[in-house]
Amino acid sequence: MAPAATAHDAAILRVGGLVKAYGRTRVVDEVSFDLGPGEVLTLLGPSGCGKSTTLRMIAGLERPDGGEVWVRGRLVATGDGRVLVPPEGRNVGLVFQSYAIWPHMTVGENIAYPLRIRRVDRDVIRAKVAEMARLVKLDALIDRMSTALSGGQQQRVALARALVYEPDLLLLDEPLSNLDTVLRREMRAQIKALQGRLKTSLLYVTHDQQEAMSLSTRVAVMNHGRIEQLAAPGEVYERPATRFVQDFVGETIRLRGVVEPGTEARLRVGAALLAVALDGLAPGAPVEVTMRPEDIVVQSAPRTGNGLAGAVEDVTFYGDRLECQVRIDGADDQTVTVSAGKRQGLAPGARVFLAVDPARMRLWPL
Repeated sequence: MAPAATAHDAAILRVGGLVKAYGRTRVVDEVSFDLGPGEVLTLLGPSGCGKSTTLRMIAGLERPDGGEVWVRGRLVATGDGRVLVPPEGRNVGLVFQSYAIWPHMTVGENIAYPLRIRRVDRDVIRAKVAEMARLVKLDALIDRMSTALSGGQQQRVALARALVYEPDLLLLDEPLSNLDTVLRREMRAQIKALQGRLKTSLLYVTHDQQEAMSLSTRVAVMNHGRIEQLAAPGEVYERPATRFVQDFVGETIRLRGVVEPGTEARLRVGAALLAVALDGLAPGAPVEVTMRPEDIVVQSAPRTGNGLAGAVEDVTFYGDRLECQVRIDGADDQTVTVSAGKRQGLAPGARVFLAVDPARMRLWPL
């Protein structure tokens, strides 16, 4: 018998020390987090990092080897096997990458299925299905066979079916990965709007950074079965806790430098001396200095101030911008790729100054 609800009640989902191993390999290694009411938490990471396995243990599709899972203050799984509530007993909705809708049913029948197996009254089913079909913009297709739908429409059926019985928690495992770029953008917007209206708590699994950044209240970046950073999207992007997080989330410019001796905080990169917060690094210490490409302003040389002078080696036109490869003065083996305005008229051989805000630079000891 599961223990009575405790102080965990405030969280819709609480995961503590979750472990899953295959042989000697821990694919999920001491993962812990809470998910609050109406929150969207995304597990973000590369293939094989343990994010989908974590979701499957929460859903009841995998047995944990360690840790606990609580849903609305109710213990539903323990690593010692003492408690293991089956998936249908957790009141959790699940949307897969493959949609998994019934091909022999209409849109309305697919959406109604979870209510039918729960023996809900027919009139209630009819009303709930109509409302959910309207919310996902499928009310005009409610009598159409699911095999006659596009990929985006099928995914909306899967969402409606998962939400129609008002689960405590909705789990989404790479739900948009089978869609093309345009449909992914449209479905992202629809999921965000639907979640904002229903205030459903979502646990979202993806390897797509844009999905994580645009949909989430918080993002948990996973690597080798562990969470390396759990924070708001802006915090993860602007202040990555580890090098892996910085490299996985967004584009990064990297340069090598050396801390200069003296009374002022200075970092030498090639011929340039940059003002930067040294965070206790000793003079002479070799470092990697990183920054986001959009934090660099490309200006015509010569200029003064905090930045790097260099020469343009190559220019690629992308319609809305120019992408320039710049070799940094005094650092013959170091180049960076930055974006410039399409009307700046830059060409190979042009001299440029890359203005950098010291607050946007991060130093990593080598």
